[in-house]
Amino acid sequence: MNERQRSILVVLVCAVLIAVAFFGFVEPYLVRERAVNQVLNANSTWTVTMQQYLHDGPISEQTYRISNDNGKVTMFFSATNHDGTITKQFEVPLSGPEATFLFEQLRADGIWELMDKPVRPHPRDEYVFFVQQQLGSEGGQRAFAFSDPVYWATTNGQSYPLNLKDTQHPIGVTSTPLRDPHYLKIVQDMESFGPASVQQAEAKIRTELAAGVGAPPARKGAH
Repeated sequence: MNERQRSILVVLVCAVLIAVAFFGFVEPYLVRERAVNQVLNANSTWTVTMQQYLHDGPISEQTYRISNDNGKVTMFFSATNHDGTITKQFEVPLSGPEATFLFEQLRADGIWELMDKPVRPHPRDEYVFFVQQQLGSEGGQRAFAFSDPVYWATTNGQSYPLNLKDTQHPIGVTSTPLRDPHYLKIVQDMESFGPASVQQAEAKIRTELAAGVGAPPARKGAH
């Protein structure tokens, strides 16, 4: 083999090695990178709303709403006094990853799976949750309602199957526990969300409503 043939052979070997490296390593990396960039650049929004109705105390209802619009996070809060005559609210932008952590925690606590619960007799508090998420061309939304999450988190009650076709033994013997802490967890997730400044603003609104701050002055001479 002369020098020219050896040079051609070296060139061919180098070409084969380059092709193997490209198709075996570079091309899969580029495919993954394009997929990652597609996800990162896709329209990504989500919103979680908790509507709370309180039957005792100076506050009758509160609304918590956290929204993420392609990384732009805002939080809305409102509260209404007991007789429904005064509502105070605020909406603030938030920065940092805490909203993403909240959404993932709500997901882990079952916000996409929890079902409606019948309102208990003489409820202490009632809730309506709404969650919506959009990622690119895919997304979904749902709403569910329940009352008294502390009860569901602590009850020792049992559920028994009912079979009306069995007239002698219509109530089954195998029971299912009614206790489910997830309803209380998602309420606590929403109530505890936000930096200290947001928590302080919420507490200030509640204090003002309890004290009647913002109520219209009583008319003189009214009896």
